[in-house]
Amino acid sequence: MMKKIGSYVGISILFLLILVWGTSKLADHYVLSRWNTEDSAVVIIEEVLGIKSDPAVQDEDWESERVMLRLLYRNGQKEDTVEDLEIVRLKDSRLLLMEGEEYLLLSDVFDDGTVQYSISDRYRLPAVVGFIMFACGMLAIIAGKSGIKALAGLFLSLLFLLGWFVPRLASGYPPVPFAIFSVAFISLITVFFVVRKKELWPIPCIGAVGGALGASITGWVMVRLWQLTGLESDSAALLSSTSPDLSLQGLLLAAVMVGAIGAVLDVAVSVTSAMSELYEYDPCIPLKRLWKAGINVGRDVLGSMINTLILAYLGSSLPFVVLIATEGADFIGLLNDPHIAQEILRSVSGTVGLLLTIPVTAAAGTWWIRYCCCPENKEPRDGLAD
Repeated sequence: MMKKIGSYVGISILFLLILVWGTSKLADHYVLSRWNTEDSAVVIIEEVLGIKSDPAVQDEDWESERVMLRLLYRNGQKEDTVEDLEIVRLKDSRLLLMEGEEYLLLSDVFDDGTVQYSISDRYRLPAVVGFIMFACGMLAIIAGKSGIKALAGLFLSLLFLLGWFVPRLASGYPPVPFAIFSVAFISLITVFFVVRKKELWPIPCIGAVGGALGASITGWVMVRLWQLTGLESDSAALLSSTSPDLSLQGLLLAAVMVGAIGAVLDVAVSVTSAMSELYEYDPCIPLKRLWKAGINVGRDVLGSMINTLILAYLGSSLPFVVLIATEGADFIGLLNDPHIAQEILRSVSGTVGLLLTIPVTAAAGTWWIRYCCCPENKEPRDGLAD
């Protein structure tokens, strides 16, 4: 039996590696065939011919250098041709130029007609697509049908957020109401693929929406009391300058709700599943005991979910926290910093959302399982009257 399982896993991984390679090649071909900009191209560095300082730049903070490269063009008018080209870049550039690797070449044309070339970044799109395919494939191999369902739910959720929710926000729609609707819709999608019993689908959806509303209200109170503007990040400041009509405070609250969807749904589904199993085991379980079971399961799950939520927010802002720490800021100053305050708002609001998800899901589960899943038992029996 173990040999058969090992053989199946080995063949599956081999097939997956072939699929990853093919997908990467297809993504590469698709991107290059639709490349329509004349000032950029994908190139392969065949050889680094030499490096010298740029005498035209005297500022030590912006000292640049000129690098002579032998390049092979992969697209554009010079496709499949080799050219020796001099590029300009900062002397302390973090981007290493490695022979045999692919990069993005940019050309800037000045008013006098001169052209300056530079390497802007590594061309990594095929590798990114390949690794995403590999991760999805491994999830399907290890988790089987459940993994495939989880991937389907994730894909549809991302499609909804990026294809419907984000464009609506960019068009000026109110962020918070649309975020609440998005939480409900994503919850429904996730529950559809994760929860096997159709009659239980409304319970985690109700719990997730209740938790999201709690997070939104908590975040709104904190924004008002702390006078956060939503301009604490560079991207928000840039968005405000390009789209002044957007509500950045609303976007901040919407980000709190969207960021907490995964953890909130995890708690809601866990509580729902536990209560359902208890009711199936003992249909005469008292309502008070069913409620208590849901609360206890939620408490056990809560600890790890809070860690997941808060540490995720901390990890996303870790470079900024380290930057502040290197400047010698004290703990009090750190807490008062608007960037840190925004991350604290996300963490606290998400935690409150998790806390409220437990009683909301337990209450919805107690009522739904008792009176909707088993309509023939609407009249309380002795065992359910407690």
